[in-house]
Amino acid sequence: MLSEYTNNNMFIFVCLCLAVFRIYLEVIAYDFAKLPITSKMNKDHQKQVHKNGFYLSVGYLLLFGPTYFLGY
Repeated sequence: MLSEYTNNNMFIFVCLCLAVFRIYLEVIAYDFAKLPITSKMNKDHQKQVHKNGFYLSVGYLLLFGPTYFLGY
């Protein structure tokens, strides 16, 4: 089942789009503390969760982006 998702080009493309959108939100300095779920967390946990999400997005873009766009 795992290989079905990793070999599906549409799934990879959608995840790449979400990663780019997440990075874009970080670049425009979007205030993630205003999100409904995030507002219920304490400040330290908010920053840690969103920092990890940013790192995951950058990592996904760097790992899967070149392979997807070069067509391997």
